[in-house]
Amino acid sequence: MKRYNVEGSWPALVTPFTEGDEVNYDVLRRLVDYHAENGSNGLLLLGSTAEGFLLTKEEKTRIIDTVIDAASGRIPVMCGVSAVSTRDTLENARYAMDVGADCGLLVQPAYIKPTQEALYGYYKDIADGVDLPLVIYNNPERAGVNIEAETIARLARHENIVALKEAGPNPYGLLRVVELTRGEFNVLCCDCPFYALVLPVMASGGKGTSNVSGSVVPREFASMSKPWEGYEDALRTRELYFKLFPLMRMMYAETNPVPLKAALNMMGADVGRPRKPLTELSRGNMATLKLTLERLGILDEGSYQTEFFSRK
Repeated sequence: MKRYNVEGSWPALVTPFTEGDEVNYDVLRRLVDYHAENGSNGLLLLGSTAEGFLLTKEEKTRIIDTVIDAASGRIPVMCGVSAVSTRDTLENARYAMDVGADCGLLVQPAYIKPTQEALYGYYKDIADGVDLPLVIYNNPERAGVNIEAETIARLARHENIVALKEAGPNPYGLLRVVELTRGEFNVLCCDCPFYALVLPVMASGGKGTSNVSGSVVPREFASMSKPWEGYEDALRTRELYFKLFPLMRMMYAETNPVPLKAALNMMGADVGRPRKPLTELSRGNMATLKLTLERLGILDEGSYQTEFFSRK
């Protein structure tokens, strides 16, 4: 298998719901079109932003089918395939492989807090069991255990493990991964401003971001997440980062994807409410979010966001 090059901006898709709390597959297709038309390098589905652990197996399967069909080769698709057990994760990964996903995303098993050796075995078993490029997703806050840099470096030797998505408050750990893999392993990070990963990752040779805010501003995030080749790239990333810093801060003001869904609804995307037990964005944060979007011109009549979602 050719080693897949995961780089640039990979926004995470929300799962749109109807008023009756059913997945809205028509809106899901429109979200795919939005990113395909506005420069995102790839799409991530069934991650934290998609409320993946609140979806049924049947919903997940149909979401994968819908997104891959809507993408139609225009934009790569990374599928979240994680489950708590190795057996169920393998089943998910094989399904994603069979229906044409470009790569799979594997977060560490939640709640059971495995040891580093158990984590290594989990990822290796999945990588051995499917002919699908896999991305390690380190999310210690949600999973309760960190994947240490030394474990990631061991896994990076596997031909089916092609990249890391880091979503934890540990810039040192990321830089240690770069050091241990001699910069030859693709490293992406989340855009949470409280973790402050984007600038050190890109400066150290990182390949981009797998983000939340890029679902609102895909063009800007595609530009900001381009791997650096020279000083102009560094200046561009820094300028965009601080321009979008207020938006990133709001995207993490409450549990993801609560603020993102609110922003998309303000833009006219009609993605519905989060699924319970998640709640809608609080009144105070709703007002601040609206002001942030207005100041960035996202809600202006002539913005590319408003233009896209106003189409019939």
